[in-house]
Amino acid sequence: MRRAALALVLVASVAFSAVASEEAGAAETVHAEFPMLDGSGDGGDGADFAASASGTRQIVFGEKVALDELGPIIVNEDCTMRRITNWETMSARERRGVSKRVVERNRERLERCRELEAGKEELRRSSR
Repeated sequence: MRRAALALVLVASVAFSAVASEEAGAAETVHAEFPMLDGSGDGGDGADFAASASGTRQIVFGEKVALDELGPIIVNEDCTMRRITNWETMSARERRGVSKRVVERNRERLERCRELEAGKEELRRSSR
């Protein structure tokens, strides 16, 4: 009885290791399509890329980055946000005028959004 159990455990472990090595081989085949990052070249800091590509900006993790070239963020009436789609085609004069109107309108809409959020929070507290 013990020999049969031992033989069963041995067969099961051989079968398991065969399946595991087959899966590992399949995984290596799938990943072989993609180059591995071996640390050669730029060392992963992007310095070579930033130096070679014109018009790119190199940033450090945690650094704040202004995206002024994308234009102002507009607060919609439903409290969602978006950007102006044709900002890059506007003249400097148009951009100044639009920015001024957007700032004024955003101020009003943000105040209304804050009031709505405060009302929702108060409703949540009272329903508990």
